[in-house]
Amino acid sequence: MLSLAPAPVAVTPPAQLELHRLGGSIFLLCWTLEASPFGKPSIALTGGGRRLAAASISLGLRDGRERLAIAFRSSGHDSIVATLSDQGPQGDVTASFDPALVHGLADPAEILKDLAPQARLTLANALVRAWPPLFGLSSIPNYLSFLRQLLLTLFAKPAAMQPTAALVEGQWLVETFVPADFGALRTASRLDGAGLTRLDLKSRVGAADRSGKRELHLVLEEPPVRGGGLLILQSERSLIVRALPGRQAAPSLGRWWAGKAASRDGLRNWVVEQLAGLSEQGRLLAVEMQRRVPLAVQHVRRNDDLPAAELDLAVCNRAGLLIGGWLRDPDDLLQEVLLHRGAGEPIAMLSRLQRFPVRLPTGAEGETRTATGFAAFASDYAGGAPVLQPRCEIKLKSGTTLTLRPAVQPADAATIRARALAAIPPQYLTAAMLEGTLAPILAACQDELSESRPEPTVREFGQPWARPKASVVIPLYRVYDFLRVQVAAFAGDPWFVENAELIYVLDSPEHEAEVAHLLGGLHLAYGLPMRLVAMRRNGGFSAACNAGVRQGRGEALALVNSDVIPSRNGWLAALIAKLDRRRRVGAVGPKLLYDDGSLQHAGLYFKRDSKGTWLNHHYFKGMPGSYAPANIERPVPGVTGACIVIARELFDELGGFDESYVIGDYEDSDLCLKVRRAGFGILYAPDTALYHLERQSISKSSDYTRGAASQHNAWLQTRRWDAQIDALMQAFETSAAEPALQGPAPSEPDLVPRFGFRRATAA
Repeated sequence: MLSLAPAPVAVTPPAQLELHRLGGSIFLLCWTLEASPFGKPSIALTGGGRRLAAASISLGLRDGRERLAIAFRSSGHDSIVATLSDQGPQGDVTASFDPALVHGLADPAEILKDLAPQARLTLANALVRAWPPLFGLSSIPNYLSFLRQLLLTLFAKPAAMQPTAALVEGQWLVETFVPADFGALRTASRLDGAGLTRLDLKSRVGAADRSGKRELHLVLEEPPVRGGGLLILQSERSLIVRALPGRQAAPSLGRWWAGKAASRDGLRNWVVEQLAGLSEQGRLLAVEMQRRVPLAVQHVRRNDDLPAAELDLAVCNRAGLLIGGWLRDPDDLLQEVLLHRGAGEPIAMLSRLQRFPVRLPTGAEGETRTATGFAAFASDYAGGAPVLQPRCEIKLKSGTTLTLRPAVQPADAATIRARALAAIPPQYLTAAMLEGTLAPILAACQDELSESRPEPTVREFGQPWARPKASVVIPLYRVYDFLRVQVAAFAGDPWFVENAELIYVLDSPEHEAEVAHLLGGLHLAYGLPMRLVAMRRNGGFSAACNAGVRQGRGEALALVNSDVIPSRNGWLAALIAKLDRRRRVGAVGPKLLYDDGSLQHAGLYFKRDSKGTWLNHHYFKGMPGSYAPANIERPVPGVTGACIVIARELFDELGGFDESYVIGDYEDSDLCLKVRRAGFGILYAPDTALYHLERQSISKSSDYTRGAASQHNAWLQTRRWDAQIDALMQAFETSAAEPALQGPAPSEPDLVPRFGFRRATAA
């Protein structure tokens, strides 16, 4: 029963009321009002003297009047009072009603009667999106029945969603058409016998066609066996309903990919993003499809003075997309460079272009012409999906558009890293270019390589020590010329034979059989036990050393290059003897000599270059080995990773070598800076000398010798340690050297109380 009771100042009741049961104890009160010049009215519901929780919306009627629709939960009171406020001179109006007298389910046709078209959609949006979670309606059977009837009243014959292709993980690609004004999909819900379920769907709305319709593609979970139900799609201002397909065999992705639909690179790239977001299998399938059916390469090459351009680099990972190429624009006609995505507006790239001069062949023998090379980075492009052929557009001031699309690009992290390192010639690299263009994608490559690196294989040659005093870890990469000499020197050293384990880490796994054969022969010749740790994929100096350390069992570590040869026996014992936690000696490095006896290393120090980047230098490099200042034991800012001795405990505490450094270089100085940050000093010990045939292996890395890797690593070190290095070098320059560590160097027996090193025992 409904009754109006206007406030004392009211003369006539200005409203009509209807009460409908939505389901369970949830009701809908509809209060129809005449148009009011006093603004939007407000309404409050009370029962038993307490205000009831309610949600209201305002709905316009065809005749210009307004209807307030208020959803509320009945509190079980016999009477509820609704108070309508802000009615101007009429004052407040109250109505009392008893929900218990309303037994039947709401009639959708009655509720929708007289509503304007937009008001119908507003009500449907509230019934689907806002009110079910607020009042717990999503699983009430009679509400679900009511909602289905209401939606079918609005959309009498909903079109069916069409499965387009089966993806992976039980997901389908489906499509339908929506009106031109639908806009971006905001929420999606499924209505079936199981309830009203909010879905987290990935969607793409295409451009309007000639008929004004737009394609909508969705990634939808394969329907259950029974299938059926309604899919409710809501945009900011619109709502549509589609019939869900039943269980059926969806077309294969390969068949769809070979069709015309997949030739639209925006849709194609969007599907790549969705596949990559589903699983690793989906990512691999996306790569396979793009390579199986590549898009046509597009570029503009001309020998006249009209604009020309080519995109030959477009590598993508979780950090974003790095593009590169060249353009010619003699008359300054370039307006913008647009990078197209799978969905959404294209990215304006002109302001991000890093430019440098290049020369292009003209076709005539030996002749070239000037052009502008470029590289640019778009962060978070495609969510890190492997889009192998993105499209760029060069927009000219004349209105002309040049379309650029590269050949199929690499998808693996190692090749992406190599391509990125070659994107900008080293002579033109600046800190700004590194920070904004190359560093993000290189960091993502390093992370991906580290995360996906398989466990190495391990081979033993001979009986290893069960508890060695020291682990000597030596990375190998493509150069094995010095192994015979190095192993012979180790095998001729009694202390080494009795106390050290020798671990070689092969970082070029394609040579595993060759190196294993070589080490097996050297073991037979010299009887020295050895272990070969073979990386399953190249990881660089840091990763190789860290992998070797994880295999070691010694309490002291000697990290040594494969081109370092001892000049005498006892070198390792002498260096280990310098380590002293009590005197805060954390790492020790020897004197390193070239093969002609000149100095290669007498301690490492830092010096800024002309760009302000901290570079690593070696004291007295090139001077005679007998040069007096190089033969004084002293603290130094750092020592080279060609031969560094450190306690295993401290190395582990510091996290080992940082694998963010690319290929190899600067990770040794980074380790030294971490040693210093932990409160330890670093000692140069000239009484121990070794020969170092510098950089024999790293020169075999084409990625490194391009120069960009070293510049990146120097930039990374500067970015991380700038203030600390500056303070460190000021201290050394002020005092000529760090204050000397106190006390004489302890003898070998003192090693046990200082670091707990033990005599090696056989397994």
